[in-house]
Amino acid sequence: MDQNDDDKIRDMFAAEARDWTPASSQAEVCVLYVPVSQASQTTKLCAAVLSASELERTDRFVSEDDKTLFLQRRAFRRYCGALALGQDRPLSQIEFMETKNGGPYLSELPNVWFSFSSCTSGMIAAWSSTHAIGVDLEVTTQFVEANDLAQEHFSVTEAKIVAELDGAKKLRTLYQFWGLKEAALKSIGEGLPFGLDKFEFQLGSNPSVIRVPQEYGGSVQFEAHLIEEHDLSAALIIRRNGDDGDGGV
Repeated sequence: MDQNDDDKIRDMFAAEARDWTPASSQAEVCVLYVPVSQASQTTKLCAAVLSASELERTDRFVSEDDKTLFLQRRAFRRYCGALALGQDRPLSQIEFMETKNGGPYLSELPNVWFSFSSCTSGMIAAWSSTHAIGVDLEVTTQFVEANDLAQEHFSVTEAKIVAELDGAKKLRTLYQFWGLKEAALKSIGEGLPFGLDKFEFQLGSNPSVIRVPQEYGGSVQFEAHLIEEHDLSAALIIRRNGDDGDGGV
């Protein structure tokens, strides 16, 4: 791709990106959200900065919407990497490596922890040079069997809270808990197989961590944030005693 196309992608993400960093954490973390674009030209530009292996993965998706999301989120990941690096290097040359659990990291920035998530309507990224972090993004209006999922994956208290609610409030609460749990797993470098039930949360104006795996130093070491907008819920977990680098899933 030529430099002009690279500049177009940077300008596009810069124009569309929204800073979702919690005010209390702006000195420690950067959190950016970008909506998925429906413009075919945007997706074409995004594809131009990806590697051959990434483009090969795109062909495995059956749905065009899934292909579009994959191409845009991978280009957005490179854009965020460029911001973290503070360089004008072509986006095609910014390549993330992955840990054994799928955590993205840049070899040039071993002390920076990255975390990414996406849904049908948007993409979110978070990175920090001071703490291990995790981020997750959920659409809160997508219907699921909330009670069944909560009973299977949540604590008894969390499942009871979900069961006592109805309609849109039930779904939003389920997704808030789910997002916090996924973000927490990412903050310790783990994925879903580790178990959503290993963490327990209390919701409210300021969500808090009630229980964490014993080997991770207690709930006081984890700081939880929820960022709500329309039908989206983003969860951010900051692990204050975590090792830096090589980690976000």
